[in-house]
Amino acid sequence: MENENKIPETSTEDNIGQKTEIMEGSKASCCSKACGDWCTPERKKMALLAVAIIVVLIAVAGYKFKGINPMAFFQHKKVLTAEEAKAKAADFIDKNLVQPGTKVDISGVTLTGELYKLDINVSGQKIEAYMTKDGSQFFPTAMDMNADPAAAKTDQPAAAPDKEITKSDKPVVDLYVMAFCPYGNKAEDTLKPVYDLLKNKVTFNFHYIVSVNGTDVQSLHGAKEVTEDEKEACVLKTYGNDKWMAIATYVNDKCGSDGACFETGAKTLGIDVTKITACVTASGLDLMKANEKASADAGASGSPTMLVNGVTTSKVYQYGDSETYKQTICSAFNTAPAECSKTLASNTADASQGGSCGN
Repeated sequence: MENENKIPETSTEDNIGQKTEIMEGSKASCCSKACGDWCTPERKKMALLAVAIIVVLIAVAGYKFKGINPMAFFQHKKVLTAEEAKAKAADFIDKNLVQPGTKVDISGVTLTGELYKLDINVSGQKIEAYMTKDGSQFFPTAMDMNADPAAAKTDQPAAAPDKEITKSDKPVVDLYVMAFCPYGNKAEDTLKPVYDLLKNKVTFNFHYIVSVNGTDVQSLHGAKEVTEDEKEACVLKTYGNDKWMAIATYVNDKCGSDGACFETGAKTLGIDVTKITACVTASGLDLMKANEKASADAGASGSPTMLVNGVTTSKVYQYGDSETYKQTICSAFNTAPAECSKTLASNTADASQGGSCGN
C-alpha cells in the first residue's frame, strides 16, 4: 500500500531537462509568432552586432562633442537667399558704414562655404566683404590668416613726429583734399573758422588729389567726385578763396556725397552756375592736371593733407578742433598777429583724430 501512494521519483537532471525543453519551446513559439525569420541564429547575431555598433557610435560622439548641446543640431537658423542677403547687406551698409546720400551698389553675391561674398561699389570704390548665410554677422574685409603678423607689423612704418615748421612773416598753408572724402570734408569744415580769422595774414592754397591719364581723370570716389572737383576748382579759379570755402562747406553740409545740390548752393552764394559750367568745359581738364602736379610735388596722396610753410602737419587729423588748427598755423609766424590770441571754439562733440582717404 505504501508503494501505491508514493510519487514516482525522477532525477534532478531529468527535471531540469524537462523545464529547459518547455522554456525553449515557449520562446521558439513566441519568437516565431512575433518575429518570423528574424529569430534564426544568424539574424540574432546581426541584431546584436547592430546594437553594439550603435553603442560604440554614441560613446564616440559623446567624447568628441562633449559640451555641445545635442539639440543644437535641430535648431537650424534661416539661410538667406542671395537676394535677401544683398538687401540686408545694403541696408546695413547704408545705415552704419557710409555717410547719408552715399551711393552703395552690391553687384555680386556669391555663396562661398558658410559665407556670402559681396562685391560692393561705394561711390566708385570697389570693396569685397563677407556675411554669414543667416545675415547675423558682417565682415568688411577678409584677412590672410597665413600671413606673418610680425612681418605685417614691420611693413607698417611708425608714424614719424611732425617736423618743426619753418617760420615766416606770412605763412603759407596748402590743403589737399578729395571733394567727397569725409575726412577731407571734416578738415575743410574745421579750417573754415581759422581761414575766416587769418585769411588776410596767411596765404591759403587749396588743391584736389586726382590722377590724370591723357584726358581721363580719376578720383578715389568715382566720376561724380571728379565732376565735383572740377566745379569747385572752377569756383576757386573764377571767384577766389572766399567763394571756394563757402561752396565747399555748403556741399559738405547739404549735398551728401553726390554734389546734387551744387547749383542751389552756388545760386545762394552768388556764384554764376553758367560761368562755372563753361569753365569746366574749357578748363576742367587743365585744372585737374595742375592739381595732380601740385599734389605729387607735395607728396600728398591722402585726403586731407595739410602743409604749413611746406611742412606736413599731422594736426590736420584733429577734426573738429579749430583751435588746434589755428595754433599750428600761428606757430609759423615770425611775429604772431593779434588774431592769433583769439581762442576759437571747437566742436568737441565732433572732434576726432585720425583717418584719411587714400594712402
